[in-house]
Amino acid sequence: MSILGRIKDLIGANINAMLDKAEDPEKMANEYLRQLTNELYEARTGVAQAMADETRLEQRRIAEAEAEQWQIKAERALRAGDENLAKAALARKVQAQKLAEQYRAQEKAQEEQVEALQQALIDLETRIAEVKARKELIIAKKNRAQTQEALQRTAASIGRVSALDKLDQLEEKVDDRLARAEAMAKLEGDSLEARFRNLEKETEVDAELAELKRKLGMA
Repeated sequence: MSILGRIKDLIGANINAMLDKAEDPEKMANEYLRQLTNELYEARTGVAQAMADETRLEQRRIAEAEAEQWQIKAERALRAGDENLAKAALARKVQAQKLAEQYRAQEKAQEEQVEALQQALIDLETRIAEVKARKELIIAKKNRAQTQEALQRTAASIGRVSALDKLDQLEEKVDDRLARAEAMAKLEGDSLEARFRNLEKETEVDAELAELKRKLGMA
């Protein structure tokens, strides 16, 4: 199959259906991208070679120049009165003209091939961008699913901790805060203002402890 045929098949594939049905969509996307990238390289190489190939152009120019020379020779022979020689020269002219036409047709076909390959390059680059975007979406969904599973496992693990264990942990935190409050009170001295501040802090901590017990149903 020609490169244009392969590219047409690749571009024509329903990538969304392929990925939706694939057991491993990310792997399928990577394989499809690999094929697209390979054909992109082949298409670029083909365009470069075709554009750089001046052989047919040079051959056509030689044939056209040869036809002109035989035309001149035919005229010269006819002026000299040698009709047979003129006819022979004209026969060679016709032969050179036909050869030039063949080269011209090949040039045109080559130009059409280059145009088709250039359009294929555009189509391939567009499809590659689409597949890469779809692949990123697949990866994002996969990561989100893994995160959700991890959160569910964590939630299940937390659910197995008893309410008393939770209360112990909370009371330990409150005790730490009380200890810090007492230390601050000692640093502030025994002034009346310091005692009132200490009283307010203890009241605040006690209220927080009571609120935590209420939330846990331990009040």
